[in-house]
Amino acid sequence: MSKNRERLGELLGIDDKDAEQRAELDTLTEGLQADEAELRAATMLEAADAQKAEGEAGKPEQRARVELRSACSLTKFVRAAVGGEALDGPERELAAELDLEPGRIPIEMFETRAAPETRAVTGAPDTVGVNLDPLLPAIFARSVCNRLGVHMPRVETGSYATGTITTNQTAAAKAKGAPAVATAGAFTVQTTTPHRVSARLELLIEDIAAVGADNFEAILRQNLMLAMSAELDRVCLVGDPTTEAAEPTGLVSRLADPANPSTVVDWAGFVSAVADGIDGGPWAESMTGVRLLVNAETMRLAETTFRGPLIPATDANSDTPGEMSAAAYLRQHSGGFFASSRMPATASTIAPAIRYRPGTNGLDGVNAMRTAVVPIWNEVGIDDPYTGSARGERAMTFHVLLGDVILTQPDAYERVDLKVSA
Repeated sequence: MSKNRERLGELLGIDDKDAEQRAELDTLTEGLQADEAELRAATMLEAADAQKAEGEAGKPEQRARVELRSACSLTKFVRAAVGGEALDGPERELAAELDLEPGRIPIEMFETRAAPETRAVTGAPDTVGVNLDPLLPAIFARSVCNRLGVHMPRVETGSYATGTITTNQTAAAKAKGAPAVATAGAFTVQTTTPHRVSARLELLIEDIAAVGADNFEAILRQNLMLAMSAELDRVCLVGDPTTEAAEPTGLVSRLADPANPSTVVDWAGFVSAVADGIDGGPWAESMTGVRLLVNAETMRLAETTFRGPLIPATDANSDTPGEMSAAAYLRQHSGGFFASSRMPATASTIAPAIRYRPGTNGLDGVNAMRTAVVPIWNEVGIDDPYTGSARGERAMTFHVLLGDVILTQPDAYERVDLKVSA
């Protein structure tokens, strides 16, 4: 962020910017805004964690809460969730304190507290110790399904069903004395059943001892949760039971595959991919009501596709044709233009994209209208130090029960295919 600000200052000091400099200015401005939002979120999270740790260490009620949690058994919570057993003892007391619904497992039962930092010490001048820094996390792509209006409601046991009105009532002007005529409305019900997404971590005590990093086990648990989150987002987006029977049906599989275009997409083609979603309401009154999700190859092409010849701007407020890429234009004038590595790859020069319209009620950034759902029945985490104890193994397994993607408002979504190369 510091380097970006420094470069922004240099660009702002140039009176006559060429097209490349103006494009760089736009890119740096957008990137800095996104970075600042992430920094604020990270700062708030860090502050919350520090406050929580300080509170647990300093407040009597928090110390009592920690002691109560330490006396609880995760196994009992799992048995109660899976087999319907009643809780008793400290588990029942903790559930009552947290006001948990039957069958729920306190998320804090999976928390791993960081151990104090230790340093290796060399025994003699002719030996070399190894000071291993805390292990760093792997990086996963951001979730995209939430930006496409996919809600994940918690549901009770049994098949999930949701209905949407598909035949509206009617209204019309009538002559004097003419009766109003009722129209039979209708709604369509869609259902889904649970599918399971699982992740498992196995640790050997020899590995924990040999690695020499205090956060070895904790960061692997974190990695397990991040991998689970990434897989949930992937199956919600591109899950396809025709290729993998266990997968739920994802968003892409719900959309009709359009005819393949015959020409490579140009600047106007990128704009049309968004503008063609305008219907004047209820879905999109302008381009700001339309979002477009593409794969990385399509985004790279949009970033390097300019409108006409590159003509230098005559002043700072000029909008000279050719000085802006298709990607920069769509980011400024649409409801969102972004890429995800979880989108299907380009096949035979054709790249799929998803056009999403949250509805006119969602233009303020809050999707008031539910356009798609993925029901979640339960999450189960099992910390098992017993099964593999004979070989010094400890296992952590997570399961999430979720349903197929249901498009409660199918008109909000459309697949758009773009030809990205000759």
